[in-house]
Amino acid sequence: MKHGGMIVAGALGLAMAVALPVIGRANDKDKDNKAPQSATVEFAMVRPQPANADTAGTPDNSSTHFLTPDDVTIAKGGSVTFVVNGGGHGLAIHPVSKNTTRAGIAAQLCNLGGFTDGQRRERNATCNATILNPLVDVDGVSTNITGTENLNYEIVDGKGNTIIVTGFNLTATNSNPSTIISNPRVDDAVHTHRFLATSGQAPAGDTNPAATIANKTGAAVTGTAATNAPGNRIQVRFDKGGRYLVICMNRSHALNDHMFGFVTVVGDDDN
Repeated sequence: MKHGGMIVAGALGLAMAVALPVIGRANDKDKDNKAPQSATVEFAMVRPQPANADTAGTPDNSSTHFLTPDDVTIAKGGSVTFVVNGGGHGLAIHPVSKNTTRAGIAAQLCNLGGFTDGQRRERNATCNATILNPLVDVDGVSTNITGTENLNYEIVDGKGNTIIVTGFNLTATNSNPSTIISNPRVDDAVHTHRFLATSGQAPAGDTNPAATIANKTGAAVTGTAATNAPGNRIQVRFDKGGRYLVICMNRSHALNDHMFGFVTVVGDDDN
């Protein structure tokens, strides 16, 4: 009789052990099903914005260059509407590993002089277009570069995969000795299968028209200039699960002001 009791208990334990993973998977599925099908992200501060915002050296120099919210989750097949406020923006979306964090990306951008990441922060005086960066190695040549946004930044995700290499952005006026390296946007379509880009250069290999190929800047998304008018609305559908970095293609906005955020898409293939 004692042996029979042990067999029954063992069988019950085995049944529970088998059932638990099934329950866990059901709970995970419920979690995915609860994710919303849509979200709205304000791409830069909504209007009206401070009169002297983003002008370094002025009494009111708080940055308007942030996303609100800067991290959203939607269900696979859902969409995010990015409302572009103000001018001079470009929107790029890159897939990243699921363990990629805001702090991890921010640490790879301009952080001179104790620069701290955060929304509605004041612009740090050491991350702007007037700072001189002395003796930077540019292809073996020690070069003085004006503007922290004109330096080369290599951005990796939480797994160490290279996502964006900005390259130097050098002109005759911001480099000494004078060097020309044209990368006016945060515009990298090489290191990841970039999901979207609104103001970058024409794809490699295009030959016509020549003027489009020569101009790497591309038009910025205009946003809204009126005080209370709605900004441009860019709706993006995400059909594949995972995590995505959303970053402004304006170099100073992204590199100096940390204008970026994330979209997480949950679904059957989010691993």
